Amino acid sequence: MRSTPGTCHTFVTTVRKPWHASCDGQASTGGAVHARASASGHRDMPALAGPGRQPDLSMELSASRAMPGHGWVLAACLLLLLGLFAALVSTTRLQPEESHPVEVRPLSDGVFELRVELPAEVSERWALWFPREPVDRLQLLAADGWQSEPLEFFAVGAGEGLLPHGYRFVLPRDAHGPTVLRAQVDGGLHDGLRPVLAEAADIRRVEASGIALTGAVYGGLLTLAALALALAYASRDRLFIGLFGFIVPLMLLLQALNGHLYGLPGVRLFGWWGLQGLAALTLVQAAAALWMIEAYTSNGHEPRHARLVRRGSVVLIGLAALFLLNLPWLERLSQPVSAIAWTLAGLAVLAMLVDAGRRGVPLAWALASVGVVAIGAGLWLALARHGLAPGGSLLYLAYQGAAVAFALVLALALTHRIGDYREARERDRLARMDTERRMRREAARADLSTALQIQLNGLDPGEIPWQGFRLLMDHLLPLVPSESCIAVLRDYQGRDHLLVEPSIALPSAEHEINRRSLILRRQATAGLALQQPVRSSPGGPVVAMEALVPFQVRAPGWGVLLLRREGGEGFTTEEMSVIGELARVVQLQVGQAAAAVKLRLSAEMDALTGSMNRRTIDLWTERTFAEAERSARPVSVLFIDLDHFKSVNDRFGHACGDECLREVASALRGVLSEADMFGRYGGEEFIAVLPGRDGADARALGERMRIAVENREVRHDDQRIRLTVSIGIATRQRGEDTPAAAIARADKALYAAKRQGRNCIQVAPAIFS
Repeated sequence: MRSTPGTCHTFVTTVRKPWHASCDGQASTGGAVHARASASGHRDMPALAGPGRQPDLSMELSASRAMPGHGWVLAACLLLLLGLFAALVSTTRLQPEESHPVEVRPLSDGVFELRVELPAEVSERWALWFPREPVDRLQLLAADGWQSEPLEFFAVGAGEGLLPHGYRFVLPRDAHGPTVLRAQVDGGLHDGLRPVLAEAADIRRVEASGIALTGAVYGGLLTLAALALALAYASRDRLFIGLFGFIVPLMLLLQALNGHLYGLPGVRLFGWWGLQGLAALTLVQAAAALWMIEAYTSNGHEPRHARLVRRGSVVLIGLAALFLLNLPWLERLSQPVSAIAWTLAGLAVLAMLVDAGRRGVPLAWALASVGVVAIGAGLWLALARHGLAPGGSLLYLAYQGAAVAFALVLALALTHRIGDYREARERDRLARMDTERRMRREAARADLSTALQIQLNGLDPGEIPWQGFRLLMDHLLPLVPSESCIAVLRDYQGRDHLLVEPSIALPSAEHEINRRSLILRRQATAGLALQQPVRSSPGGPVVAMEALVPFQVRAPGWGVLLLRREGGEGFTTEEMSVIGELARVVQLQVGQAAAAVKLRLSAEMDALTGSMNRRTIDLWTERTFAEAERSARPVSVLFIDLDHFKSVNDRFGHACGDECLREVASALRGVLSEADMFGRYGGEEFIAVLPGRDGADARALGERMRIAVENREVRHDDQRIRLTVSIGIATRQRGEDTPAAAIARADKALYAAKRQGRNCIQVAPAIFS
């Protein structure tokens, strides 16, 4: 296919909506554009996505949506939980509304005398209530023989319920006035026993409030333990198993301190260990806290104190195992040893949290603050149980509430790791997507380059740009879905080109390009890719988005690639990058192909006459004779020599001689067909090779060539130069598969024509004498 200057092309594939509407502010210019459809049009193209659908290559790289200000949101939610807990505490009653003083006087080890004044007029019976301290047995005795039911800490009685809040003793109904009772306490820690005298109903309300609060504490810890397991399953992080291992000993310890553990089915046998079992639980919980905080504060690096902390945890576990041996001589040591170990572990935990806070570990300072409260309340509780500090129900609540708050903040701090995992996975996902995008982009670029190299090879120079930009659309549209695509090139390699997809949009596209020609040229000259809205009318709604990517065309030429997508959704940055990159690949390959054609032609053609040079004509003649021998077809060779050319050079100069050679070559080529070969053999000699023509046909064609040169008018300095040629003709004989013999006969025939007076034709016989 040959292109002529001013010819434009249209590339036809699948049919879509025609090109319509216009961009705001576009100037209108005149000028007609002629176009013709390609012979390869109407080919089916792979189905393209809609305008709102993004293919994998042009997928926008964006992170998953994160909750803005999540830190403040979590803080607000935590404050809400604390507010709800405070509301629960405010509705409970941890002290009787009206209580009477009780005088306690120790009589001997484990025996106390209680003196009370019981008012006579009461609607309810009186009751003595003791905090639930770890004692083996507690019983009240009266001088008149009355005695209460004995209660135990390490064995919950059937009448006490599942979660007893203290020791409640209802006094006889007829008890009034000054009353002396004796409290018999066996074993355990009884220095902190401080009885309260109040009406039995009031005591029951206090116990109900205590049960509600301890139930809330246990429920909160159970919820945190279940959350830890869920997070461990979701994140596959063993640190959440460690959180579960921290919460469960804490809940067991709190249940043991409250005396509730020994009333639960399945674990009530734990009361067999008594104080040593309580000490063992304290040490296990301290070891779990050390391990958990060390793992949390390490935050990806190995602190210097990590090994020391781990060894301390092992020592605590060893001491706990020793106390579980339940050796009698260890009972006195169990409580002071466990208190000291628990205090040292708490101080180590605080030190690690302070160091982590300095290093910016999330929520480390909050944990340290709650830890100070929990450790302070625990120390105060230990002193109160030994009678060294005042006690009370609020003390128990402060310690347990601080412990639960510590576990809650620790769970929140660990869930921050999930955010880190999420961010890391998001970074990995984005990196993977970016790698895949680059690979697909490189694959698209490689596919286009390969197709260009294959299909542009051997094309006529005028067809190379059209074919190249047709391949651009063929490869670009599946990657960047668009309703319309237009490639406009003006004065590109000496021609104008217009490629339109779909073909139905050609008429409106021609009109649009002519109207916007001036502005498109300015935008192309600016060299910047851009997007702009398309409106149905000035000031009207946006109906489409247009991507404009300029081509690199040497001035005064210019070129742009226009793609339109319906609606207000524009082209992504990645899509614009793909368009620009593939456009550059096509221009590079088209330029290289055109340069290769020019280089090949310069090597094959004679620079003066535009005909084949001797090397090229020799190669083609060799192939032609070999093919003719295989197919038994004739081939004729014409040797043509310009008559009296030396005299032309002598009289008019070499410039005139060169012009005469060009005119003669043009005249001779005008007689030949496309199947014939013609070239300059040297000096003023030309050769024509006629495949498929015998001697008669060659003689007739040679005569026309002679007449064409004779009739050619060449002037120099207003003087007409008469040119003639002599022609020698030879035809391939049977068995000749190389041109040497035929060329030699044609050369002899040429000299025979020269001897007969020139401007004539001689056909070589079989043998020259």
